[in-house]
Formats: sequence, C-alpha cells, structure tokens
Amino acid sequence: MKKLLTIMMVVLATAGISMAGDKTLPRPDALSEETIYLTEKISVNYDTLVIKDFSAEGAVYERVDEEEKAGIIKMMPQLMSNIADALTSQLKSKGLFKEISRNSASGGRQIILEGKISEFNAGSKALKFFVGFGAGKAYLKFKGRFVDSTGKELATFEDRETGYLGSMEMISYDKLFPYQATSIGENLAKFLIKLY
Repeated sequence: MKKLLTIMMVVLATAGISMAGDKTLPRPDALSEETIYLTEKISVNYDTLVIKDFSAEGAVYERVDEEEKAGIIKMMPQLMSNIADALTSQLKSKGLFKEISRNSASGGRQIILEGKISEFNAGSKALKFFVGFGAGKAYLKFKGRFVDSTGKELATFEDRETGYLGSMEMISYDKLFPYQATSIGENLAKFLIKLY
C-alpha cells in the first residue's frame, strides 16, 4: 500500500511540474474579455508587430438608420487609421517591438493583430438626457486576436469602447466614434504592454 501511495505521489508531482511549465501568462485585464495562450512574454519570441486593418464585415448597426449607416461606412478608413495610429504611438513611446507595420512586414519574428468592429451603436440622446447614468451611450464593440506568422493564436480579446465622452455628453456618434477608435488603439496597447 505504501508503494502504491508513493508511486501515486511521484506521478502527481511529475504531472504538476509539467503542467506548471505549460502555464499561460496571466490576463492583462486591459479589455473585458481576454484569452491568453502565450506561455512566455511576447518579447521572448517576437520582435515585429503587424497591425492589419480592422474590418467591419458582419457588424451590427444599432440605433442607426440607413443614412447614418452610410455615414459610418464612409468614416471607416478614419476609424481604422485611428486604431492603428494610437496603438503604434503608444507602443513606440515605450520602445516595444523592433518594427511595427501596417498590413505587411518585411521580416522578423512576427506577431499579427487581426480585429474587427462588431457593433456600431449610435446611442440615444433622449435616454442620455432623461435617464442619465450612462443610458443611451454611443459605443463601438470590437474583437480580435493576435497570431504568429503560422496563424497560431496567441491571444484573443473582445471589448466595448464607450469612452468618457460617450457616456455622459450629448455629442453625436459621428463625433464620438473617431475618439472611441483612438481609445481602442490605446487599450490594445495596454493589453500588449502587459504581455510584452
């Protein structure tokens, strides 16, 4: 009986060691939903970040009529640029990554950002005015992932960006969305910085 117990303890201890060695990094807690598959900091294996333009394919348009939807589609290049510019600026200010590029890279050990805006919600000025407390706020919902050059997922994320102005002010969505896109880039930078 003692031998069996000893063997079981050795097996469990060995399993515990191998499981501990495969442990993923802790969540950065920069975005509302985060799944991390990395077992080592990004800087150990990657020196290049490729930021692919976010898409809006299949996005939901809430509290948006057809004319407003056309306006949102027209502002998409600006929103995508704001996300990438804010992310790049934040990472460069911290000295992270040897190279940061948009849509393609010339080489290096690459980590690739793929993302999309999944919902455009124009909010409701009436709810903001009559209810308050954040009701009726305009927001952008987004999701995405970081992969390596083989397509292996390193991390996934999802969040909703209301930004400070989107919660309280009576500013319309067309003025808010560019600020919110910038905030998305800044929040993605916080996420990456903690994993770097």
